[in-house]
Amino acid sequence: MKDEKWKLKIDFQWVNFSFFLSPLYARRAIFSFFDTHFSIYLYLCIVKKQVGYIIFFAFLLFSSCKGEQGVDPLKRATVDGLNKEAFIHRYKDPQRCIEYSLQAESYVRDSLPAYADGELRALNNRAFAYYLLSDYESANRLLEQVEKKVEKSPEGMKNGEVELVICRLLKARLLQRSCHIADSYRLLYDIGQSGVLEENDDNLLYNYAQTEYYITLLTLNFHYRNGKEADVMSIVDEVERRRGDLKVDFSQDLALNYALAYGLQSAGESAAALEYCDVSFELMDNPNTGAFSLYNYANLLQMAASALKSQPGAAEPDSILALYDEARRCFFEFGDPYQMLGGVTSTARYALLIGDTAKAHEVLEEWRSMRGTWKPFAAPKMELGYFDVLIRSCLADSPDENRRWYEHRCELQDYITQNEKEDFALQQSLDMARRRSGWLATFSFGLAGGLVLLLVLVVLLVFSRRRLRREKRQLEEAKRRDVERIANVETCLSVMRHDISPFIGYLRNPGLPAELRSEVLEQLLRTFDNIKSWTSLSIPSGLAFSPSVFLLQEVFDDVRRQVITPAKGVTLDIKASEAMVWGDRLLVTILLRNLVNNALQHTEEGRVEVESGERGVENGMVEIVVKDTGVGMNEEQCENLFRADRPNGDHGFGLILCRYIVKKHDDNTRRGCKLWVESEEGKGTTIHVLLAAQG
Repeated sequence: MKDEKWKLKIDFQWVNFSFFLSPLYARRAIFSFFDTHFSIYLYLCIVKKQVGYIIFFAFLLFSSCKGEQGVDPLKRATVDGLNKEAFIHRYKDPQRCIEYSLQAESYVRDSLPAYADGELRALNNRAFAYYLLSDYESANRLLEQVEKKVEKSPEGMKNGEVELVICRLLKARLLQRSCHIADSYRLLYDIGQSGVLEENDDNLLYNYAQTEYYITLLTLNFHYRNGKEADVMSIVDEVERRRGDLKVDFSQDLALNYALAYGLQSAGESAAALEYCDVSFELMDNPNTGAFSLYNYANLLQMAASALKSQPGAAEPDSILALYDEARRCFFEFGDPYQMLGGVTSTARYALLIGDTAKAHEVLEEWRSMRGTWKPFAAPKMELGYFDVLIRSCLADSPDENRRWYEHRCELQDYITQNEKEDFALQQSLDMARRRSGWLATFSFGLAGGLVLLLVLVVLLVFSRRRLRREKRQLEEAKRRDVERIANVETCLSVMRHDISPFIGYLRNPGLPAELRSEVLEQLLRTFDNIKSWTSLSIPSGLAFSPSVFLLQEVFDDVRRQVITPAKGVTLDIKASEAMVWGDRLLVTILLRNLVNNALQHTEEGRVEVESGERGVENGMVEIVVKDTGVGMNEEQCENLFRADRPNGDHGFGLILCRYIVKKHDDNTRRGCKLWVESEEGKGTTIHVLLAAQG
C-alpha cells in the first residue's frame, strides 16, 4: 500500500511539473491521468480526507470546466487533409473538390464543431468549385454562409479574416460575370483598403488571397471594364514585382500566369503574353509538378491562339483556328457553360475572320443545341459576343429569328451599358473623394507648416551629419572595391600571359616539328576558347545556360577524343558510367576536358582516372571524380586553385573556367552543385564535382 501511495505521489509531481512546462500537453496528461485514477482520487478525497488530494481534485474539476478544451489534433488533421485534397483538385476536378469539401464539412459538423476554420475552408473550396462549374446560385449560397459565420464569431477563428477576404474575392468574380462591375470594384477597393492582404505571416492562405486579388483585379480591368492600357500595365508590373513572394501551388501559378498573359494581351503586348503561355505549358508538361488540368489547358490554348492572332505571320490561320477549336473542345469536356460559351464564340469569330464559314456554323449550331442549359443574362458580356458572332454568321433560318437575335443583343448591350455607367459614376465619386482628401491634407499641412519646418530643420541637421558619415563610408567601400577590381584584372591578365606565353615561345622556334607545332596550335586555340568561355561566364549576361538530361558516358567519350595526348609513362583511364545528368552538356564537357588536361599536364608518370564517383547518384546528385598520380599540391595551392583573384601557380584559365561552370549549374539548378579538391604534395590530386542528377 505504501508503494502504491508513493507511485501516486510521483504521478502527481509529474502532472504538476508538466502543467507548468506546457499547458497544451499538461492538459492532455491531466485528463488522461484523471480518467485512469478517478476512483482512487475519489477514495482518497472522501474516505482518507487527505487535504492535498482534495485541493488537486478541485483544481482538476475547475480546469475541466473553465475555457475551451481546444481542438483535437488528430481530428483536425483529418479535416485539414480533406480540405487540402479539395484545394488540390479545385482546377483539376471540381466535382472531386466538392466531394472532399462536403466530407470535411460533415466531419466538422459531426465530430469537431469547435473547428470553425476547417469549416470555412471547406465552404470556400466548395464555392470555388461551383464557380468553375458556373453554378452561381450554389456558390453565392455558400459565400453567404461564410460571411455569416465570420460575422457571428470572428474571435474563435484563426483564419476568419483572410477566409472572409477569399470569400469576397470570389463574390467579386461572380459580380463581374453578371456585369455588376461597380459592385465588384467596390468589393476589391474595400479589400485593398482593409490591409488584410498585407498581414502575411508566411501563411499559405494569405498568399492564395493575394494571388486571387490580383487575378480578380486584372480580370475586371482588362475584360469587363476595358481599362486603359496604362492601368492594366501598372497592375501587371506590381504582380511581377511581388511574384516571388506569392507562392501557393502550381495550379495557382497557372491561374496567375493566365491572368498576366491576358492582361498583357489586352495591352497590346502579345509577345510577352506568349512568354507566360510558354512558362505555363512547361509547368503542365512537367510530370514532377502534377499541374495539368483540363480547365487551365483550355485557357492556355485559347490565350496562345489570341496572342498568335495579334502577331501577323507568327502562325498559319488554320493552326490558330485549330488552337481555338481544341480549347473549345476541352471546355466542353470540362463542363463549365461559361467557358463553353467563350470557346464557341472565340472559335466561331476567328473562323469567320479567316473565311471558314462552315466551321463557324458547326460550332454555333453545337451551342444552339445546348442553349436550354444556359440561363439568359448569366454572363451578359460573354453572351453579347456570342450574339454578335451569331448575327454575323448569317445562320438564321428566317428574318424573324435574326430580328430576335438582334433584339436580345440590344437588351444585353443596354444592360451592360447601364452597369458601365454605374461603374463610371463610382470611379468619379472615388476620384472626387481622393481629391477632397488631398485638399484636406494640403490645408492641414499648411496650418502646421511652421512647426513642421522647425522640426524639419532640426532633423535635417541631425541627418546631414549622419549622411556625411554614411557617404564617407560608401566612398571608402567604393575605393576598396575599385582596388579589388583592379587587382582582379591584373591577376586575370597575369594568368592570360602565363597561359599564352609558353605557346608563343614554341611557335617562334623555327625548328619546331610540324606535328608538335600542330599540337601547340591546338593547345593555344583551346586556351583561347577557355578564355572566351570564362569571359562569357564571368558576366551575368554572358554565356547562355541550355539545360538538358544527358548520359554522362557521352561526355566521357567526347572528352576522351578532345584531351591532350598523355605523355609517355602516363595512362588515361576513363571508366564507364550510366549516370544521367541534368545540366548544360557543352559546359560539362568543357569542365571535364579542362580538369583532365590539367591532370595530364601535371602527371609525369602514373595514371589519370575519371569516374562517376563512389557515391554514384546520391540525394539527386551525380559525382564526377578526376584523380591523378601527379606532383600534388599543398594546402594553400588547393585553396587558390580555382580562384581568379589569387595566384595559383601553373594553373590557368582552364581551372578558373571550371569554377564558373559549376557555379553556373548551381545558380540554375539550385541543387547544391559544387567543386572541391583533395591533394598532397608528391602523392597526386583528386578533384570532385557534384552536378544535378536527372529529376
